[in-house]
Amino acid sequence: MKIKKAVIFLIIAHIVGIFFLKRIFFSKPENKEPHPKGRGIAAIEAVTVRAVLLKREDLNLVFSYVGNIKARDEAKVYSKVNGKLDSYTLSEGDRVEKDETLALVERDETGLKYELAKVSSPIYGVVGKVFLDKGENILAQSTPVALVVDMREAVVRIDIPEQDIPYVSKGCPAALKLDSYPEEVFEGEVSKVSEVLDAATRTLNIEITIANPDNKLKSGMFSRIDILAGKRQGVLALPQDALSKEDSSYYAFVVEGDKARKVKVKVGISNDKVEIVEGLEENQKVIVFGQQGLRDGALVKVIE
Repeated sequence: MKIKKAVIFLIIAHIVGIFFLKRIFFSKPENKEPHPKGRGIAAIEAVTVRAVLLKREDLNLVFSYVGNIKARDEAKVYSKVNGKLDSYTLSEGDRVEKDETLALVERDETGLKYELAKVSSPIYGVVGKVFLDKGENILAQSTPVALVVDMREAVVRIDIPEQDIPYVSKGCPAALKLDSYPEEVFEGEVSKVSEVLDAATRTLNIEITIANPDNKLKSGMFSRIDILAGKRQGVLALPQDALSKEDSSYYAFVVEGDKARKVKVKVGISNDKVEIVEGLEENQKVIVFGQQGLRDGALVKVIE
């Protein structure tokens, strides 16, 4: 009888144990109030961006290049006879008139004595450089004796890419900056435009002329050149950084409510700002900061 009661007790204990285990492991969690901004572990945070209203403005079409300054006229001077350099009659930096003598050459003739041969400058200018020491051999029309430069006007000759050709023409104003005079801007203009492209490089040679009354510009100086090729009035314009480029297309983000919408745009001329030809309208709110990595439809918080 005691054994039977024990068996019954064990059975009851087993059943009760199973009941409590089911309560512990298989019970449904208590219902919790959903997050006020939606279901999930955490609400999606808005991206902080800065936006501006798209406006119309005048936009300059500016092309930037680099090049070396040269004298408008410069010429290497040669002797007409073989011989040895006797002396220079002028020094570097001296002004020289056209046909003025700047060096004397002892003729290379044995057994005969000749007057010293004169070496004359073919142009007006300044003796920019002398190449020889006294007694050095000279071959007629082959060994350069001196370099004469006329720096009353300076020029820069550069090759512009094919896509710039429709905009750059004779008479376009140019502004030059030099490391030698970092606080100054030297004004010039496009004075020559070649009629023939270089077939190998697909570039066109142009010449820019700069007045040099103070003789500050020296042949060989490096310059950075901005050519003003035109002006567009009343165009929609955005900062360069407001646009992103994917493959060959440009995109901007506009603010619609509390979301960002990605818009494909067509661009025109550009310098520090870009002309917007298609895709956006005046007074649309366009994101100009914080758009890096932004996705279409993302939540945004706009700051002024």
